[in-house]
Amino acid sequence: MKFIAGISVLQDRYDAFITDIWGVLHNGSTAYDGVIDCLGKLRDSGKKVLLLSNSGRRAKMVSSDLGGFGVMPELYSHLITSGELAHHAFSGNRDSRLQNLGTCYYLFGSERYGLTRGLGITKTDELSAAEFILTIGVEGNPSTTGIYEDRLRYFAQNGLTMVCANPDVTVNRNGVLGIGPGALAVYYEKLGGRVIYFGKPYEDIYNLSLDKLSGVAPRRILVIGDSMKTDIAGANRCGLDCLLVGTGVHWRELSTIPGDFHQLSALCQTVNSFPTMIAKGFIW
Repeated sequence: MKFIAGISVLQDRYDAFITDIWGVLHNGSTAYDGVIDCLGKLRDSGKKVLLLSNSGRRAKMVSSDLGGFGVMPELYSHLITSGELAHHAFSGNRDSRLQNLGTCYYLFGSERYGLTRGLGITKTDELSAAEFILTIGVEGNPSTTGIYEDRLRYFAQNGLTMVCANPDVTVNRNGVLGIGPGALAVYYEKLGGRVIYFGKPYEDIYNLSLDKLSGVAPRRILVIGDSMKTDIAGANRCGLDCLLVGTGVHWRELSTIPGDFHQLSALCQTVNSFPTMIAKGFIW
């Protein structure tokens, strides 16, 4: 792993950047220092920037939220969310994994995300009426799956399939680490439940990203993220170079870098994912 001071040292090496959003560009409340400048410099250098998010929301909603952080559409080329991918898969029966799920779902998350709009499926609050589970969010910033476990056990005992449109297990919300929707999916699998995932680190969302960046050789594409289990693992699966930044879920492990790599090296071995490079943040 090589430590770099900023993205500027890579501008001659890469033509396109697949960049995570939460944990790289902002912390849920404000954009990180240097992010807007870095995006502007990449744009002015003629680079393509594809924003890739494990958000259960549709892409237009995420784009609108980014504007509130000062990340305007002219600063990036494309935006893909796991929620958009899931919506597309549900629409028109485009994914064989979703066949025979039924039409009535129990929701973990918020209807405001817009993921199910126009899909012909119906939300229920009655556990016994649900035919499948849709997991796109958690309530507040919980540190454990505790408040969800009774419901998850009930669904597992009744053989329901979970569709998880945000595989993030951990999220840094304004400097406080909490669980993400992916933690519910992991717990459900431990109970023996079946989970269908949309998003990072799975190949479908990277294949779509590479399609959007057609004309750019994979060796000239860099993935940037804050999570070993999603961003870095996904890049490793697809054979893409990747940069881990220390502004998100692994800020503790990266707090001693570049002086001491011990914590990060131990984490890499534990999760079996390895960044090509590391940096303090998404800065020029």
